[in-house]
Amino acid sequence: MNKKILLYVAFMALSLYAMPKTVALFAGQHTYYSGMGVECEKCHSDILAEIETSGYVYEKHREAAGNINYTTYLSLGGIDYSGGTITAYDGTKWTWNNSGKTWESGLQVRNVSLDRNNNGIIDGAEICMLCHNASLAGSNDHTGIIVRGCDDDMCHGNKNNIYNSPALFNKTTPDIIAAGHALSQANIHQPFYLEASNQSSRYGAIMAFNRTPGNINGDSISKGHWTCEGCHTGTTINVTILPPQAYNHSDSYPVKKRYN
Repeated sequence: MNKKILLYVAFMALSLYAMPKTVALFAGQHTYYSGMGVECEKCHSDILAEIETSGYVYEKHREAAGNINYTTYLSLGGIDYSGGTITAYDGTKWTWNNSGKTWESGLQVRNVSLDRNNNGIIDGAEICMLCHNASLAGSNDHTGIIVRGCDDDMCHGNKNNIYNSPALFNKTTPDIIAAGHALSQANIHQPFYLEASNQSSRYGAIMAFNRTPGNINGDSISKGHWTCEGCHTGTTINVTILPPQAYNHSDSYPVKKRYN
């Protein structure tokens, strides 16, 4: 038999063993909450490890991911929360049913949790879904995965919109919740943020609930989120600092002149 044919047959046979894992991987990405068991850390363990060791940043985002009021608010496209009522992007009002522990609008019921394994805490890849689950952004992206920048309208806000409510987290002041929006105001980081906001990132903009997000530049989300990541992520870099040439003091009779 031709050697090329033998090689081809061997390759196809090997593929039968390798393919199930490949198919499972992509099926899991398309149906994250279907119980396929595929986790983000299979491909992004380094990123998850960095998040889990980020201290304050990790704990606060895990707290947000575990706040069912907030995740439901995101899934509804909330633009206001007050008096126990969520106002969605389309003007629909959702009220809290304390007996049923659900948010309701007429006959519609909503209660969105990222605690997929129902162990009462946000662990493992569950935290990834706070920023990357398409359904929380009203997106029909076929992969089910999107990129939501730090300065998203309903996260930390931006120069155009801030729809996050401190009351969702039992706070009385905006504090860190509106940090993205604050950066666009009279803030020492304002020039950095505004400059980055006028540049397009490599992540396509998600028209959440058919609304144009405030952190958009062209067809992509802007690089505004870089301002947050510049201080809140650990990036290792090598820097060589070249000091200015030292003045030569060995000359006892230098030419008199002004220092530049």
